[in-house]
Amino acid sequence: MTPWLLVGFLWVCYMLNHADRQVVYTLFPALQKEFGYSNTVLGLTGALFLWVYGLGSPIAGVYGDRYSKPKLAVASVFIWSAFTALSGLSPNGTFLLVCRALLGLSECLFMPVAAAMIANAHGPATRSKAIALFASSQLVGVAIGGSLSGYVGEHYHWRAAFWLLGASGMLFALPLWLFLRSLPSHLKMDQPAAKPVTARAFLDLFRIPMLRITALFVSIATFSLFLVYTWLPTFLFDRYHLGLARAGFEASIYPQIGTALGLLLGGALADSITQRFAAGRFWIVVTGFAFTAPAIYFIGAAPTLELTRIAAMVFGFFAGFISSNQVACAYEVVPPAIRASTVGVLNLVGASISGFAPYLGGVSRETIGVDRLMGMAGILQLVAGAVVVYGILRHFKRDRVIESRVP
Repeated sequence: MTPWLLVGFLWVCYMLNHADRQVVYTLFPALQKEFGYSNTVLGLTGALFLWVYGLGSPIAGVYGDRYSKPKLAVASVFIWSAFTALSGLSPNGTFLLVCRALLGLSECLFMPVAAAMIANAHGPATRSKAIALFASSQLVGVAIGGSLSGYVGEHYHWRAAFWLLGASGMLFALPLWLFLRSLPSHLKMDQPAAKPVTARAFLDLFRIPMLRITALFVSIATFSLFLVYTWLPTFLFDRYHLGLARAGFEASIYPQIGTALGLLLGGALADSITQRFAAGRFWIVVTGFAFTAPAIYFIGAAPTLELTRIAAMVFGFFAGFISSNQVACAYEVVPPAIRASTVGVLNLVGASISGFAPYLGGVSRETIGVDRLMGMAGILQLVAGAVVVYGILRHFKRDRVIESRVP
């Protein structure tokens, strides 16, 4: 029962993590009015977060394998929540941009240690399900962050949304710390690895072909997700002339309903199929890309709000197939002792590339249109699926790491 309680506590943290990321996107029209942001600068509120998050991830991953994971997790939750609350006090647009960058720096510490603790507590038979359940928290976080900020921004003031979410995270840090302290030592992984992870060992991870392919497909999948998360509220605001609260609700709820179902089903299918086919998790990812590619195109191309909702749900559902297995896929080809560093690799590449999604969305809003950028993202997803198939056939058998002990 304790391994699942661990997932539950970390689930709440990751929900707050994504709510704090998402809160700004629904508020784009309010921020333009308050600070005079251009569309490109609006995109930078998301891009700066992701770029700093990605660049900080290698250090976060190495630290996660060398130092106390519970302490790093609690510190990350408290600090990022403090920066969220501080964002609500921004006296000008530059201050808010700095807070968004610092949010990325503080949040990058959490995911590597959380994923490593979950993977250590759950063996191959339940690992994808546990990670999928954990990842489902981001859906709730995006839905809460988007809907809450839209409602508060329209009926009260945009600053109050930051204060409310920031205070919630800082308060939750205490029960999180008390729970993690109570864990058995083999679950909380409080001691560093016997052989500390060095910068050289971290760079050597890039020599594993299947890990490079995993990092590639994670970056393309994450680029598409952040393009939808960042710009769908404003896209609906522009195209269908919805209010701030309604646009935030539509953009936050419908993709997340699909993704929640896709995460749980994708994780369960992967755990089942992998018992018979070693590369089962990677084949689930291929299936995800085959359907998310046309779905993201139709999000931008659908002529009615009803069809846009359906496309968003389909996109979310099959994106869940990818999200539930991306970390588990990486863990198939790396030793257990460097799992936190492995997530650092994925975050470095994924966040650095996906950081261009918010920025390019701002640029495209004034040029080709966000809908055409979504169509281009669909092409990238087809390419990613093809590369994963190539990796399965060419590299997986050689790169696979067979665990000698199931936690």
